[in-house]
Amino acid sequence: MATLARPTNLEAARDDFYDRLTPEALAPLWKVLAALVTPRPRTRAIAAAWSFDRIEPLLMEAGELITAAEAERRVLILENPSLPGQSRITNTLYAGLQLILPGEVAPAHRHAQNALRFIMRGDGAFTALDGERAYMHKYDLILTPAWLWHDHGNETDAPMIWLDGLDIPLVQMLDASFAEHREDRGAWPTSRPAGDAALRWGRNLRPVHAERVAGQGNPLFIYPFAEWRATLEVLRRAEAPHAHDAHLMEFTNPVDGGSVMATMSAFARLVPAGFDTRPARSSDGMINVVVEGSGTLVIDGELFALAPGAIVVVPAWAERRFAAETDLVVFSYSDRATQQKLSLWREQLA
Repeated sequence: MATLARPTNLEAARDDFYDRLTPEALAPLWKVLAALVTPRPRTRAIAAAWSFDRIEPLLMEAGELITAAEAERRVLILENPSLPGQSRITNTLYAGLQLILPGEVAPAHRHAQNALRFIMRGDGAFTALDGERAYMHKYDLILTPAWLWHDHGNETDAPMIWLDGLDIPLVQMLDASFAEHREDRGAWPTSRPAGDAALRWGRNLRPVHAERVAGQGNPLFIYPFAEWRATLEVLRRAEAPHAHDAHLMEFTNPVDGGSVMATMSAFARLVPAGFDTRPARSSDGMINVVVEGSGTLVIDGELFALAPGAIVVVPAWAERRFAAETDLVVFSYSDRATQQKLSLWREQLA
């Protein structure tokens, strides 16, 4: 078999070849392969931190400028500094702080995106999911799974603020966004008493003939702080802290025991006073919210001070180390659920 003769001016021939590929909507893989298939994750997101105490006055100012009904959702987005204008805190996840004032209703809508709410301020306002109200208290975790009608209302005399975590960037990447709005821009009619979901699904029991089935979202849509905080104490009394994660619990779906949402995982962590975790990496980008205590989080050598209200993002495959001065309690969420379903999630423990 004859060998092909190489052009004498190889670089010029290659440039000409590449120029002729462009009009055909073609491109040479060999020029971009190293950037496409990398030996380890390369995320554009960077480690960053926000202070709830600094954001809260700005959110209250927003409350003077626009109503919840006008805004649909009155939210200040936490944008990763390396991804400005993209409404994302990591490449796949969104975070924002939402305010609802006394007497307001954030109108009912539903969307393809999964959402979780972590309550930062206030007591007694509600999220309604498909007609059932969940009354919100500080540091409760509330879920609104994909494509379920939900609205928020505040019948108390004080503002209510929570952290929204959604998979908006992931759904955008998949070109799979759908949304619907209630025509009268009001709340969804109440159809079940408050607490119904917790009584059906939160007692190590599940209905044999369930209204919701696996694949239609997690039916247990409230995880009260009083309960998950007590569980961390049980774990502390029962065993020594894990070298890399301290005392770490994952919120789960009672239907199948899997991640709390189809695309996102959520966690509660207790790092005892004086304990330093060993270095660890994982492929999921993780958003951390400090609930109690003080300490530090070192991310790829950069130190972030931790105090109640601190919100810190650890990018994919960044090395992380927690150190607790006093007992440190942290809520976290990440895209681990998606990565595990796709057999992509990895961790490295030093």
